[in-house]
Amino acid sequence: MQQTLENFSPNLNTKYFEITEENIGIRADVFIAQAYGISRAQAQNYIKSTKVLLNHAPLKKYGTTLKLYDIITITPQETEQKKQKKEFVIPILYEDEDILILNKPADLIVHRSDTKDTQYTLVDWLKGSNFKLSNLGDSYREGIVHRLDKGTSGAIAIAKNNIAHAHLSTQIKTRAMGRYYVCVVDKPIKQSQIIESSIMRHPKMRLKYIVSNTIEAKPAKTAFFTIADSTNAGNTTALALIGAKLFSGRTHQIRVHLHSINRHILGDTFYGYKGNYTDRILLHAHFIHLIHPISKQPIEIYAPFPLEMQEFLEAHFLLQTYKNPQSQNLIIPLASLYATNFKV
Repeated sequence: MQQTLENFSPNLNTKYFEITEENIGIRADVFIAQAYGISRAQAQNYIKSTKVLLNHAPLKKYGTTLKLYDIITITPQETEQKKQKKEFVIPILYEDEDILILNKPADLIVHRSDTKDTQYTLVDWLKGSNFKLSNLGDSYREGIVHRLDKGTSGAIAIAKNNIAHAHLSTQIKTRAMGRYYVCVVDKPIKQSQIIESSIMRHPKMRLKYIVSNTIEAKPAKTAFFTIADSTNAGNTTALALIGAKLFSGRTHQIRVHLHSINRHILGDTFYGYKGNYTDRILLHAHFIHLIHPISKQPIEIYAPFPLEMQEFLEAHFLLQTYKNPQSQNLIIPLASLYATNFKV
């Protein structure tokens, strides 16, 4: 039984995967990491706690190189989804009768794609927490106006009713809603720049996206600017902390655009990162601004960095000027940094 990565879902019953030509030579843990959109370390933890077979024998080495026609069999633990529900604590950054802004944790998918996908999602959490949600989209996307990748943490706006949903959707299209991200990349960018390159799904790896100038590709635009360089903090490894402003919202947009200029977010092995950092993808939606759909008042929200990411940033970059003296959270003024770098 041959299946592609597109059909992979870690919470379904036993699944079988036959390795095809595009995956020859890939490590077993990397294969599973790509299927999940998670880090290699997280994939290894999954292998530890799950029945994974290679050619019908237990998979013992994470780094086993897969060969053509190898068969991987994965049987998830029955209690996995129940465990996931207990693990996620999602901070509420703003709430009223119309909208909700959350600080989504990494390793949580926003919504499922179809009935066969049984992963625990942000929508499941919202429903389980008894929030009222808009229903303009399908039943898997109630309340969802925009999304974050599974491995990305940070600010996400949720619509509680259809009026709010329609207004927020319009703001995304007109760019009245601003979304800014922070990420760590494996080498500095040469200069602040705007990448305006169309994106399409990879023709062979259906979970992956690429820059393309074909008619099938959709327009995408991202601005990148440097916040800090690790060498200034005495580190020998030249990492860069950069900001990103979205002008469009394509799947994996920031990751794809960075890959197109040979830059990779730490932890993002799916898009070419080859270093040693594997805890998570160091990409965080740090700042969001919008106009309230009913009151028409501006709302600006900073999503605090998760503890593990803030500790990494403080260990590798000089960021004391961005630290809030009361909360000790890093608050990076991304909108003003963007305006300064691009003179807008």
